[in-house]
Amino acid sequence: MIGLSTTYFAKQGLSIYESVLRVVELGFGVVELGASHTYEDDIPAILRKIKRDFPNVDFTIHTLFPPLREMTWFNPADGLSETNKKIVDGLFEAALILDALLISIHAPVLNEIKLRGENTGNLCKVEIGKPKDIEICKENFFELMEYISGKSDINRAKVLIENMGYINSLPIGFYPYTGEDFLGLFEMFPDTGLLLDVAHAKQYGNLQELISLDGKISEIHLHDIGSTSSGRGRGHFPVKDIAFFEPLKELIKKDSLVFVFEHGSDCSEDEVLLGKKLLEKVLAGRSYLLKNESTWQASFQG
Repeated sequence: MIGLSTTYFAKQGLSIYESVLRVVELGFGVVELGASHTYEDDIPAILRKIKRDFPNVDFTIHTLFPPLREMTWFNPADGLSETNKKIVDGLFEAALILDALLISIHAPVLNEIKLRGENTGNLCKVEIGKPKDIEICKENFFELMEYISGKSDINRAKVLIENMGYINSLPIGFYPYTGEDFLGLFEMFPDTGLLLDVAHAKQYGNLQELISLDGKISEIHLHDIGSTSSGRGRGHFPVKDIAFFEPLKELIKKDSLVFVFEHGSDCSEDEVLLGKKLLEKVLAGRSYLLKNESTWQASFQG
């Protein structure tokens, strides 16, 4: 299953409904309701209309969706705060209305985060502050996960934790980080899985380590890393080469994964569709390639 996050169109100023419509019009069978949307009145009614109008589309829900009225940074390291509870409740309500395949949240950030207002891409500018106490952050996170797990049991919605990437082009502390961290979390919350963000893992150099958790990976975020014109490293670049998928070949052999492209507004629609076409090429030959490893390897040569 191949999808696109609505973040791409939200950052261009489109409404929730318009963003879903444009994702579907580009030919994606999965729509991920993602971050960067501005607040709209009666979002549950909007989601019910989306479910009626797009009955053959699958959905996933990713923080921070649905957007709150006030600009907010969601950090699971803050535990079961009033704001975090409201955010989690919104995730599950949206998932219930849309009969979503998956819900995903970011891993806790182990730094103070200060909001600095809204930028042109409907995202809060943030200022990275001093490191927080790791053990307190973990305790808070586990408290939040207990709440999430309870709702997951009731709503039968699978929850994934995404490996984090850079913020403001700078590395940050977060948990879980290593494969061992994730395995420990999965022991505590066995129904929880991993949303593998490829570019985030490439930024931190632990892609292969996280790929080794393939039995717990249910979704993959697809985008690449690169540099801006100023030379600063940045993620969410378009996927332009089939070789991008080579490290994922063992995961791609599985037919149960959800692949979601995640881009900003500085990626053209042609670039979005190129990434989709490349992935479709890899997936189209999956059954045959499972029987012929040499042909599988050759497919990544274009």
